[in-house]
Amino acid sequence: MMDLGIVVKWSFVISFVFELLGAFMKILHVPGANVLLITGMVANVVFVVAALSEVWGSRSIHTNEKVMWTIAFIFMGFLGALAGIFYVLMGRKRVV
Repeated sequence: MMDLGIVVKWSFVISFVFELLGAFMKILHVPGANVLLITGMVANVVFVVAALSEVWGSRSIHTNEKVMWTIAFIFMGFLGALAGIFYVLMGRKRVV
C-alpha cells in the first residue's frame, strides 16, 4: 500500500500544476484544456480526502486545529490552492 504522505504531496502537485496549466490553456483556447482541468479537479479531490484523513488521524494536534483544517479544505475550491499550499509547506510538519 502507498504511503499517505506520498499521496498527499503528489496529488497536491498534480492538482496545482494541471489546474493552472488547464486554466492557462483555456484562456488561450487551446484544445485539451478541459482534460487538464478535470484531471486537476480529480487530483484535488484525492488531495483533500488524503489530507483530511491525515489530519483527523493525527494525535499531535488538538481537535480545534483539526476542525480549522477541515473548514480550510472544504472551502479550498473557493480560495484557490491557498489552504493546500499552507498545509503542504507549513502545516503538515506539525500534523504528522
